Amino acid sequence: MLENIETDYFKSNDSDLGKIAELYCMTFFKDDYSLENKENIVRNIRKHADYEGFIGLKCKDATGNLIGFAYGYTSLPKQFYRRKIADQLLENEIDTWLSDCFEFVELAVEHTYKRLGIASKLHDELLMKTNCRTAVLTTGVQNKPAVNLYKKKGWEVVKKDAPIISEDNLQVIMGKKVNGMPPRFPE
Repeated sequence: MLENIETDYFKSNDSDLGKIAELYCMTFFKDDYSLENKENIVRNIRKHADYEGFIGLKCKDATGNLIGFAYGYTSLPKQFYRRKIADQLLENEIDTWLSDCFEFVELAVEHTYKRLGIASKLHDELLMKTNCRTAVLTTGVQNKPAVNLYKKKGWEVVKKDAPIISEDNLQVIMGKKVNGMPPRFPE
């Protein structure tokens, strides 16, 4: 199955950005999303694409349909979410996890393509392209499939039940040491 899947980079001006935002909405908002939600996601991805070290990957099936994406960027102290993560950690955890860090921001796969190895493929390729020493991510404490995938991929729980944005939406902070290579971008 994976032999028929094509992975490519995306940036802020990518022609598939609307489809990426729609897949994001279907994954994280389910059927309860609006055009405004989708437009906000496009704006957010464009903002993130301007961050240092941004790497965006998208997957398409043999017919050219977008079936998955993942992206992240270099984590820097001035960034909003980085500060929110740091607020949840002890000083030695900040030194360990955030000093040379890639933030693994999003990973989504179209539901009919789940459990076929596409999330693993996107995960592995994204981390292979960063030159950072560590990576961090957050996911909802109730998102057991994501937590299990990341644990299987060698991530460790840094902090459970972290109120990064609010007490109503507790997150798990996970970290991974990566053996990054210099990023490889298309010419």
